[in-house]
Amino acid sequence: MSDRSLSARSSVFAPMGAVLCGPWGVALLVFLVTAGRLALLSSPLAPPVTPGEADLWVQGRAGAALWPETGPLLPWLLSLLSDTCGADAPCLRLVGPVTHGAAMWFLYRLGTRLFDAPTGFWCAVLYATMPLVLAGGLVVGPMALLMPVWTVALLALARTHVARSRFDWVVLGACVALGLVIHPVMSLFVPLAVLYLAMSPEHAGLWRRPGPYVALLIGLAGLLPALMRAASDQWAGVYQLVEAITAPVADPAALWPTVALGIVLGGPVVAGVLAVLLLRTPLLMRDGAWADYRVRLLMIFSVPVLAATLWLTLLLKDDVMLTAPAVPAAVAMVCGWLLVQGRGAWLVLAAGINMALCAALLTGPDTARRFGWVPPAVLDPEVGGRGFEAAGSWLRTLAEAYPDAPLAVAGEDAPLLAYHAAVRGLSPRVLGTGPREDRGAFQGLLVMPAALAEAGETGATIRARLTVTLPDGRVRAWAAAMVP
Repeated sequence: MSDRSLSARSSVFAPMGAVLCGPWGVALLVFLVTAGRLALLSSPLAPPVTPGEADLWVQGRAGAALWPETGPLLPWLLSLLSDTCGADAPCLRLVGPVTHGAAMWFLYRLGTRLFDAPTGFWCAVLYATMPLVLAGGLVVGPMALLMPVWTVALLALARTHVARSRFDWVVLGACVALGLVIHPVMSLFVPLAVLYLAMSPEHAGLWRRPGPYVALLIGLAGLLPALMRAASDQWAGVYQLVEAITAPVADPAALWPTVALGIVLGGPVVAGVLAVLLLRTPLLMRDGAWADYRVRLLMIFSVPVLAATLWLTLLLKDDVMLTAPAVPAAVAMVCGWLLVQGRGAWLVLAAGINMALCAALLTGPDTARRFGWVPPAVLDPEVGGRGFEAAGSWLRTLAEAYPDAPLAVAGEDAPLLAYHAAVRGLSPRVLGTGPREDRGAFQGLLVMPAALAEAGETGATIRARLTVTLPDGRVRAWAAAMVP
């Protein structure tokens, strides 16, 4: 092909690339990705409601979120969606696709701010194709709500490098306050921001300017309702969170499966490039890369956040989704470095591998069952919610059989039982969960795990039983007992 033809092709495709990487092109991409995820919520590929989702829903209905151990914003939103849209899973899960779509847009803005429009475009694409983001959009959790807030806070902090506007400090303080009522992991942002500002020559003498104090006042004002709520709970959430974090770790080796799962969900290419950059950090610092504020910002908000959240998954017995706050800075750093090095093909490869992993995540368990292989629970993360649809129908039958008896649910299955009952128009009382739950005397039909009923601790007479066998051979068994 001649040089003239190559020049003609580049002149044709350059405007297309500019449109694709521009704000309107990325906005259209965000819309299409979000619409596709919203459609998935009502498809057979959507997983059943999980115990974590049901627990958040119950907390919202009962007003029982214990701050800061549980941020109250997501339970409140789920309660609002349940009242306005309905308790069906697609309604409750609207939060995930919408907030991840917003995070995708803000990550584009972050990449554009720090580098250029093509880098911002690839930041958005890489984020959209991550299996971690797909899972967070299908099963609602606090990290889905936190991601746009964390990314906007990071963008506001980046803007303070050159801008002297107090607006960025207002946004920073508001995001930190909002993030803290979503999940306590947002507290990591504060010391890391202080570290970044202290290590930045551009911010010398910052303590003499009003910006940081504006952020501090806005943050405290936004956090005041949560602090008042925690005080009314006698700071029980604070004590429980401190106890969980300071408890000894029984098996540190249990961290490695989480690391392996995080590599898969975050994308192997992103994880590999991040590891290379981490190993090259001494060389980069020797060559003066640390003088670039972008390197300082992205390194401080990626590797330390990832290390801290991985350790917290062990202390809090949480899942790998807790590492999500490390994603924005990690993605921006990986995309920026690869494009600066002229290795954009790696980004195409990363997006392709991510989409293949997303397809496996969506269709893998059902495909395996069709071929006669039942995946173990570790490869089927939504297995905790399976079998409860039958329990919901059974609860409806019990309510019709005993119309004059109040209905209640108890035990570790109580949130899921209450949720599936609510979908069928019932309003059972939830016993034994939540710090504000009324645990007074109950008389009526109490549904609980069969083992709890058979232990005889309730002094009740068993009236009905239900046993469900899951595809992997595990058995769920419940009993309905009449409490005199």
